[in-house]
Amino acid sequence: MPPGGYYYPEIIRGVQDAARAHGVRVVLAVSGETLTDNQEQVRRLIAAGVDGLLLMPRAGLEPAEVAEEWLAGLDVPVVLVDRRVGGQAGRLERVASDHAHGAGLAVRHLAGLGHGRIALVARAESPNTPLIREGYAAACRALGLPEGPEYAIDPADGAAPAEWFEEFVEVVEAGQVRAALVHNDLDAVALIGFLQARGLRVPGDLAIVTYDDEVAELGDVPLTAVAPPKRAVGAWAVDLMRRRIAEPAAPLAELLLRPELRVRDSCGASSGPRRRV
Repeated sequence: MPPGGYYYPEIIRGVQDAARAHGVRVVLAVSGETLTDNQEQVRRLIAAGVDGLLLMPRAGLEPAEVAEEWLAGLDVPVVLVDRRVGGQAGRLERVASDHAHGAGLAVRHLAGLGHGRIALVARAESPNTPLIREGYAAACRALGLPEGPEYAIDPADGAAPAEWFEEFVEVVEAGQVRAALVHNDLDAVALIGFLQARGLRVPGDLAIVTYDDEVAELGDVPLTAVAPPKRAVGAWAVDLMRRRIAEPAAPLAELLLRPELRVRDSCGASSGPRRRV
């Protein structure tokens, strides 16, 4: 039951590829915003006779403890896809990108280029932002760097895009921040446009690593990006479900797949051949 649009299509393609390779039929269903909507969608799928569920529940289903208890009590195998598993997970299994590790890759890369202060600019509503923040903070501590500043991008507050970035652009203009991890690609592309409009250069005035690598290579300045293994997450979810159905008593699994860093122009690294880390 994934949300559509940005980021998730690659996971769905991974599910499709693996299902096709193994002769498995997959039914795609998109749920509504509320816990009740999700519960009703799952009820219909189970009533239709599905053997298992690959679930990407909407982030922030409330109340959280009720949502987790409901998921743990489902009477078919469940694999959560790119979602956290909480303390009441029961027999839920999980396949996800290790977003905390990915954020750490970005911080270590920018630190390796000589930056001693790295900002975080992140989407407030993204389910991945808390994990990106955790990895960013852990890497800063491990490297002895200050944490922050952090700037939230929050379309829900009604502000225009220019307002989201105004405070951040001002600190870049003042020379207070020279490097940033930005989540996501589209926001990083927009940010570069605002910087350029103020006469600032990327990477000259601000080195950027973006998170997601959906459209990072297409920017006016090709963006160095952390790329979660989205298609592999979908494929592993299918494989894990197949194994669970074939061996119901097998040990429960939780798989974290590590992102990679794709080095391009926006970070100010050597402009040689494109590198992956």
